[in-house]
Amino acid sequence: MQNRQKFHQVCQIAASMFCTRFVTSLICTSLITISVGCMAEEEVRVERIEKLRAIGVISNPVVLTAPNPGSSATVELTAYAGLPAGSSITATSFLDEGSAYAPPMPVVMDPTTAVTQSFAALDLYSVKGTATIGPLSPAQQALLASPSGKLTLRYGIRLESGEESEDIVGNILVYPNGSDEAAYQALGVNVAEPVANSTVGLTSDQILSGTITKPQPENVKVSWFVSSGKVTNRRAKETKWAPEKTGPQTVIMTARGMKSGSFAVQAVDVNVE
Repeated sequence: MQNRQKFHQVCQIAASMFCTRFVTSLICTSLITISVGCMAEEEVRVERIEKLRAIGVISNPVVLTAPNPGSSATVELTAYAGLPAGSSITATSFLDEGSAYAPPMPVVMDPTTAVTQSFAALDLYSVKGTATIGPLSPAQQALLASPSGKLTLRYGIRLESGEESEDIVGNILVYPNGSDEAAYQALGVNVAEPVANSTVGLTSDQILSGTITKPQPENVKVSWFVSSGKVTNRRAKETKWAPEKTGPQTVIMTARGMKSGSFAVQAVDVNVE
C-alpha cells in the first residue's frame, strides 16, 4: 500500500514537472510568435508608401484658448495621407473610446474640402474637419483652473481607400486665456536635400535633410516617407535614402511638436538615374 502511494506521488510530481515545462514552453513560444509578428508588422509599416498611409493632422489653431463660460469655440483639423497615384479616399470621424485620460470629441468631416496633390510617384491627400469645444462643463473649467492648467480632448479620423483603412487619433489641447501655451504657433518644415526637381543617383547614400521652424522651444518628432527604397533612420532630421527605382520619385518630410502637437508636412519630387 505504501509503495503504491509513493508510486502515485512520483507520477504526480512527474506530471506536474511535465505540465510546467509544457506551459513554460508554450508561453515562450507564444512570446516569440508575438515578437516575430510585431517585427513583421514593423517591416510592413516602413517609410515606403505603396498603399494608403496616414501621415498626420494639422490643427488650426495649434492649441485652443479656453472659451468663456457658456460659449463654444471651434478647431479646424486637416488630415493628411499618402497613397498611390489615382486612388480615392473617403474620410469619416469616430469616437476614440480607448483613451483613458482624454474624453473623445466628435469631428464633423467636410468632404468638399478634400484636395489631392499629385506628385511624381504618389498622391498627397488632405481633408478638413471641424470639432466644436464647449460650453465647458464645471469639471472642465476646474481642470483649467488647476495647477496643470490644461484640458485634453481626443479626436479620431478614419481614412478609407478601397479595402484599406487608416485611423488617425490625436489630441486637441485647450489652455487658459493668457497662458504661455495659448500663444503656441505652427511649426514649419522645408526639405533641403534632395533639392526639389533635381536628379539623384540610384545609390544607397542619398542624403535626406531638412530644416524645421520652431516658433516655441520644444522637441520635435521628424518622419520621412518615400515612394521607393528605404530610409536609414526615418526619425532623423538628416539621414540617408536608398532608392530602388529609377525615374520620378517623391520624398515627404513631416514634423510634429511634442508639446504643442503642431504638425507640418512638405513633399518634393526628384528624378532618380
